[in-house]
Amino acid sequence: MNQILSVNTKSNVNKKMTINSVVIMFTIMLIFFGIGTTASGAYGFYKSLSEQMNNDIVILATEPQISIDRVSASVINIVVTHDKGISAVMYKINNGNPTQILGDGQLEVKKEVELEEGVSTISITAKDVNGVSSTYETTYSVERQATITLGQVDGKIQAAIKNETALKYVEYYWDEDQENGTHIDVENDSQTAEVYIDVLEGEHILNIKVVDIDDKETTKTQKILGDNKPQLNIKTDGAKFYITASDDQGLEKVEITLNGGETITKEIGTTEYSDSIDLEDVTVNRLIVVVYNVNGLTETMRVQRTRSN
Repeated sequence: MNQILSVNTKSNVNKKMTINSVVIMFTIMLIFFGIGTTASGAYGFYKSLSEQMNNDIVILATEPQISIDRVSASVINIVVTHDKGISAVMYKINNGNPTQILGDGQLEVKKEVELEEGVSTISITAKDVNGVSSTYETTYSVERQATITLGQVDGKIQAAIKNETALKYVEYYWDEDQENGTHIDVENDSQTAEVYIDVLEGEHILNIKVVDIDDKETTKTQKILGDNKPQLNIKTDGAKFYITASDDQGLEKVEITLNGGETITKEIGTTEYSDSIDLEDVTVNRLIVVVYNVNGLTETMRVQRTRSN
């Protein structure tokens, strides 16, 4: 009996071990299955998120940004910026014809526009190189103002002023030195005035203010590059004309005309120039020389030589 009982005990132990092994194997299989499922789900989530992000990028396309700076009462500055190249900008004032500004693929386009007296509605359309466009519209009111026109007379700046009503006074100053500005009263209820201003050497900002009898102000600000005319001299020895010219800013070109013939133009590109011209076999030789500096100022000389008997 003891032997039989002993055999049955071992058999029960083996059965328990077999059951435990199956449970362990099943558990391991569940673990691997769970890892695989989790990885697959994570990849699917990543792929879905990536596709969603790509879709968002397509949807969030940018467009040209349009703004306007008011330079003065009657002048505005259109500014168009973009992170892509700008193809063209089109603007129209009231019912006038549209004006186009080529962008040439730039990231910023600017254009100053002068407005007429009264109410002006300006409409702007900007388009980038991909065809994406934006529009902007606004209205400005411009009151009556005097006109200030700048020119150059005898080496000075001429400010020619016109107004619909009588003028009271004109003031001007350079750069930010308003305290040392010049005040000029306009007499006889005149609607026009001319002011002559000495030019400062170098680059400066000229500020002009005009006030009429109704105390309405008109201002103008202009960058001025002060420069002198080129120096030009012509001599002759009876056989040749000798030309010399100089300019501290640089000479651009010279034009030479002898006895009414064809004008010869020579590019210079230096600060000094010299040349000689043979006199022709005529009773009177007449020479005209015009020399230009790099800032557009000119000097002209006319000389003649009469042949002696």
